[in-house]
Amino acid sequence: LYVLSPVPHQGSGIEWTKGARPYRDRIMQFLEDHDLPDLQANIVAEQMIDPRHFESQLNSYRGAAFSVEPILTQSAWFRPHNRSEDFENLYYVGAGTHPGAGLPGVLSSSKIVEGLIMSSPQHATSHQLETAVIHNSQL
Repeated sequence: LYVLSPVPHQGSGIEWTKGARPYRDRIMQFLEDHDLPDLQANIVAEQMIDPRHFESQLNSYRGAAFSVEPILTQSAWFRPHNRSEDFENLYYVGAGTHPGAGLPGVLSSSKIVEGLIMSSPQHATSHQLETAVIHNSQL
């Protein structure tokens, strides 16, 4: 069983050293009361991750699990785009870019960037040059 409960990042003022366990306990109690009786008695292994982990182990700013706040004006198309508007040939991938966070979002952002690079005029030119070099070396 995997339980995901989005929480505020480290800038929220929550002291996760004190608040993480009580928060987990409330979630477990809710699950037991509503759908999964005796859940806690049947746990064999458990791992709990809070913003401290995202900040210290994953180098995520303030421990934000999903990068920018998941609200309408920072979701999907409104997220930072995958190609820099300021620097040619600079591309962005990851949870903080379009289309969004989570493994599917991160993988999708890499696929988007691949398409942008493959369709760029610079790629076409370098590919033509590479092909010419290969053909000439076979002579």
